Amino acid sequence: MKRPGKPEGPYYLVHETLDTDHGIILAVTTTAGNVYDSVPYLDQIEDVHKNIVPVQIATADSAYDFALAHQVLDENGISFFVRPKPNTAQITVEFDRTYFSYDSEKDVYICPNQKELHPRSLVRRDGGIFWKYWASRKDCKFCPLQSKCLTKKGSLTARYLLDNYFRAPVQKNMAQKDSPEYRKALKKRQIWCEGTFAAQKWSHNLKRLLRRGLEAATDHCLLSATAINLKRMIKYMG
Repeated sequence: MKRPGKPEGPYYLVHETLDTDHGIILAVTTTAGNVYDSVPYLDQIEDVHKNIVPVQIATADSAYDFALAHQVLDENGISFFVRPKPNTAQITVEFDRTYFSYDSEKDVYICPNQKELHPRSLVRRDGGIFWKYWASRKDCKFCPLQSKCLTKKGSLTARYLLDNYFRAPVQKNMAQKDSPEYRKALKKRQIWCEGTFAAQKWSHNLKRLLRRGLEAATDHCLLSATAINLKRMIKYMG
C-alpha cells in the first residue's frame, strides 16, 4: 500500500456494502492496498440493487463523494447521502465562486460586474469531469473589479470557474444534506459500517491474514463476513 495517510507495506483492503437495518454484509470485495476506496463502490451497489435487494438510499463517507457516483446512482433511482468532501481549493482573491451566480436558462455564470462566463471546454480533475466556464478576456482586462477577481499573474488572461459535468444529480443530493433523513442515514452508516469493521478486526480475525495472495485474502474476508452475518441472522431470527 502506498496512499496518502495510509501505512506503507504489503496490505490488502476489504470493501463491504451493508444493510443498515440489520447490519448484514451484502457484498465483499478484496483488493490490493493501493486501490482507492471508491473504485469498487458502484459495482457493489449496482449488484446489490439488481440481484439482492432494491436499494433506495446509499450512504458513504467523504472518500466516496465523487460526481460519477451521484450520476450512476441517480440513474438507478437511488438517493446518494454522502458526507460532502471538504473543499480544499485555495482562493487567493476576494471574489470566490460564491460571488458568481448561475443562470440555468442561458447556462452561464454571472460575475460581480454582471459579465457572463460561458462553458468552453471539459477538463478532468480530482477524479471528476468539469466544465470550464470562461469570462471574456476583454471583459476582464478592462474590469474595474479586476484586482478582487484575478491575481497579478491571472490578470494577463481571464477568470474561469469549474462546474461539475454531473451538476444536476450532485445538487439534487446535496440539497438534502441538512435534512433529518440525510443526517439519520449518515449516522446509521457510521454505526453499522464503522462498527462492523471494528468488530471484524478485533473479533472476527480481520486484523491480519493467515495466507498470502489476493485469492487467499478474498477467502479470508469472505469467511470473516460470513461469521458476523450468521451471528446477526441468528439474533434477528430468534
